[in-house]
Amino acid sequence: MASPPQSRRTPTEQRKDALDQLLRSHRDTLLRQARSHSRRPEDADDALSDACIQFLRFYDGPAGRDALRWMLLVVKRCAWAIRRQSVTRESRYLLALREDNGESTEVVIPDDRSGPDELVERAEETAKLLTLIEQLKPDERTALILRGLGCSYAEICELRGWSRRKVNRCLAEGRSRVRDLLQGGDNF
Repeated sequence: MASPPQSRRTPTEQRKDALDQLLRSHRDTLLRQARSHSRRPEDADDALSDACIQFLRFYDGPAGRDALRWMLLVVKRCAWAIRRQSVTRESRYLLALREDNGESTEVVIPDDRSGPDELVERAEETAKLLTLIEQLKPDERTALILRGLGCSYAEICELRGWSRRKVNRCLAEGRSRVRDLLQGGDNF
């Protein structure tokens, strides 16, 4: 007799099951990771939620330990992203004015650095740095860019297949060369 056709599970269903298993087993670990990289407890919850969405959309590896390692990294990066957003939002000064009757009124004073002049200046600085980075050796450029994107030394080693010594050397020489180029050319 022929066996009944096996229902093949879609990758989305597999990811949902893997995420469910991961959260049941390691939710506390993931929240600890989020809290250690967040400014506020509610930001940690948001980071974990964002990481779960990323898991459901992009994770293609096996369940278990690999999934946990992937999630820990994504939770950390989501927490950093939320932190950057909150710092940007909070780049305004809050001024409390006391009225004569004892009540206080809050007035938001925008940060003068966030105007169009500052944006143009930042764009010019970025363009100058990009031209300087293009002058670096390929390994130095790669190491600096990966570090700037938030990769740890160990992650750079793993991504590029380099030793820890090579990563240290590429970062140190790249930073030194950028400093030398900045001092030799027009400073900001």
